[in-house]
Amino acid sequence: MKQNLTHSLHRRGIVDDLKSDYPILAMLTAGINDKKPDARKKLLRIGEIFKQHNPINILTEKAWRISPIIQATFNDIETVKDVLQTLKQEDLGVSIVVSGLLSEIQAVVRAVGLSMHTVHLSLGIFGKKELLPPEKILEITTMCGHHCVSPQSIYYYVKQIKDGKISIEKAAKKLSNPCVCGIFNTSRAITILTDLVR
Repeated sequence: MKQNLTHSLHRRGIVDDLKSDYPILAMLTAGINDKKPDARKKLLRIGEIFKQHNPINILTEKAWRISPIIQATFNDIETVKDVLQTLKQEDLGVSIVVSGLLSEIQAVVRAVGLSMHTVHLSLGIFGKKELLPPEKILEITTMCGHHCVSPQSIYYYVKQIKDGKISIEKAAKKLSNPCVCGIFNTSRAITILTDLVR
């Protein structure tokens, strides 16, 4: 299995929080895998494997038919291990990217008898950092790698929660809606929102 650059690379948070946040991405290689007649079938099978392991979030099944990528997010490393074990057994030949804490991922990759092809590390943020929203807000916005979850939306839902107009769970779901990729971790968002409304 290979690891490619991913938009799930820049998630923020402390180690304990990130131990419940593992996006997995399966990607057809443009011009090679996606031209093979069975490539789409293999990608759809990976989507089924993801779904069988009860992800926190997943790319919509409607998008599976057209997207060269299928992504899902899991909230524990043991489930990630089970997913990788199943993918190894089926040997579908599609590139797999796992994002999360490097030490945790290294351990499960070794445990299932795989080796890491590439490791990408986020070097952090450069520039006028004083213009960024607070860290807790960034922990939510960075769960959408295409930055479709805005800080303004988070502030809006925090106020709605405080005013008793929406539950924390519904607010987390609403925040996940713009992230069509399926890598927004609604379970983790509930935890962060709970901290923000205290």
